[in-house]
Amino acid sequence: MRTIAAERPSVLACAAAGLAAMLPWCALLVGIRTLLLFQWSSDDQFPVPSWWVWWIVDDLSFILPFLLFAGGVRIARVMGYSRRLLPTAAAFGIAVAASSYYLAAWGAPAMEKRYWETQGPEVVDLHPFGAATPSGILRNLRSVEASQPAEYSLRVSEQTRAPPNVLRWHLHLPVAMAVFGLINTLAGVFANQLTENFGRGARRNALLALGVLGGLAFFGAVVLAGPTQPFVRDGTMRSGILGAWIPLVVPLLLSAVLFGIARKRHV
Repeated sequence: MRTIAAERPSVLACAAAGLAAMLPWCALLVGIRTLLLFQWSSDDQFPVPSWWVWWIVDDLSFILPFLLFAGGVRIARVMGYSRRLLPTAAAFGIAVAASSYYLAAWGAPAMEKRYWETQGPEVVDLHPFGAATPSGILRNLRSVEASQPAEYSLRVSEQTRAPPNVLRWHLHLPVAMAVFGLINTLAGVFANQLTENFGRGARRNALLALGVLGGLAFFGAVVLAGPTQPFVRDGTMRSGILGAWIPLVVPLLLSAVLFGIARKRHV
């Protein structure tokens, strides 16, 4: 149903609606992760707070781009057909995707380093380039390229022998995931428009299927395109930069198909 002009929601109301659609899934993830972390701890020792925060931040940074599909759906429902719909959805997607990037690239690595520092100086020495933030990865990459080892290794304790292509993949992947989040937001908008004439149950199932299957397809592409598995398997040095960005073809195609079908139905 088209939203009439007198009922135009504010940008803040749209953002709040998008966040409300994502919040239950974030809360569920935090709850499950918390139960698992405390279940893995011993009877006499609970995990230190930095360990819990590290894993929660890491999980949230990963799941937010996927949940932006639900945010796009909710914003489209709130705004209806409006000239502000795509700009508002894009701004919302950029804001949440940027938060996801910060958590993945800076927050989680910083919390990981803080946790390992509580385990003693012998563990701190395993991080000669500091936390695995973009600056830390760049220091590691420059070191490896300046003094190439005879053999590369993926061992955490041997970062001076890390494969350059894997380091580049870790450097680019958080950015690519953030871009995926933006695309996924727009895919949610187009999916909502495409299914607006469906019955309530059919629409809910169709949107759930599109969001889940689209996310799984992208995740599968990330796994297949990544350079880690080929290196472990036979030492193949696949491009880390291409491995990070090629999977975006999947959500781009999905968004283009949804946009094309939705546009034809409303011409």
